[in-house]
Amino acid sequence: MTQLHNYRRSDIIIISVPIYNFGIPSALKAYIDHIARGGMTFRYSENGFEGLVKNKKVYIAVASGSIFSEGDYQAYDFVVPYLKSVLGFIGITDISVFRAEGLGLPVIQDTALSKGIESIVIA
Repeated sequence: MTQLHNYRRSDIIIISVPIYNFGIPSALKAYIDHIARGGMTFRYSENGFEGLVKNKKVYIAVASGSIFSEGDYQAYDFVVPYLKSVLGFIGITDISVFRAEGLGLPVIQDTALSKGIESIVIA
């Protein structure tokens, strides 16, 4: 219960996540399973589901060895679409994503982190 209450009290939420085998780490999945609870963070009504966590800003910082934001591997990025979907389901839609990608690619790994840091815009 403490996780849920802390989550709902925060105005700004930062999620730092690596892409592991195209998805999120199991610890983050377990956390989401703890906070996505009927009657607490969402509810069902005659019009479908309604997210109950409102007026939050989420920043998602994604790190990956390859490039998933565009190109051949874009279809394999299950992290950002999943997080946006589950956060939207509980009512959070103000989401910004920053990426440090290509960290495992010899051609760009030396500049990948600094490029990711430069892309951060806090609004």
